[in-house]
Amino acid sequence: MACTNGKCELSSNVRQLREAGMEALSHGDTEGAEALLRRSVALSEAGGGVATATAHSVYRLGMALHEAGRPDEAAREFEKALTLVRDRAGCGSKLYQTILGHFAAALPARAPEWECAEAV
Repeated sequence: MACTNGKCELSSNVRQLREAGMEALSHGDTEGAEALLRRSVALSEAGGGVATATAHSVYRLGMALHEAGRPDEAAREFEKALTLVRDRAGCGSKLYQTILGHFAAALPARAPEWECAEAV
């Protein structure tokens, strides 16, 4: 696949921010992780990134917010990520199932309402 309209550079920048955010989170820096992941999401959304790529960043932002003890905000990000993936790849996709699994583990009372018939 050829790179056009700066999409390869966009994808690379979004991924680098996302990876840096996860690295910060792995070191317990939830504030740094949140800042980097919010930048990753914003860049992907502003640049017209692929929905599933945006969902990866949104999902990881949810993880950072959960680690920071902000469950309501985390749930909103998990829900947004699930919606992005469901609309693009469907409920049966590996990414959808991964996000749903982490959502259910982190916030079990909220995740079940995001299951859909295709996933069961």
